[in-house]
Amino acid sequence: MREHTVRQRVAWIDTDTSGRIHYTAAMRYFEQAEHALMREIRAALPEEPRLNLPRVHVEADYKAALRFEDEVDCTVRITAVGRSSITYAYRVCTLDGAEAVTGRIVAVAIGDDGRPSEISPGWKRALGV
Repeated sequence: MREHTVRQRVAWIDTDTSGRIHYTAAMRYFEQAEHALMREIRAALPEEPRLNLPRVHVEADYKAALRFEDEVDCTVRITAVGRSSITYAYRVCTLDGAEAVTGRIVAVAIGDDGRPSEISPGWKRALGV
């Protein structure tokens, strides 16, 4: 399955009064990595319609503190593709390889009517299925 890594720096706005990242910052890191991966995949699929992928499940485990100005790598990997769903696994690590946050997100493709929609064979191939 496909994966992509984005390097970023913990910004001041990502921290709380303890000086560590606020728990919501990890979700933004996950989303930035996911968007980069999906842009890469989308570029190879000009004929396929864009997928609408709202989240139906989100989880994160915080394993080590990240602080202002820390550099991290956030890696997203597609772990499963169902009829209408995509499951992503995330890993945020410091540059020395220490795991700080891991997570999983499940998104479901929906049509214009808001109902689950089957992911096309073209998208499935590009997603690595």
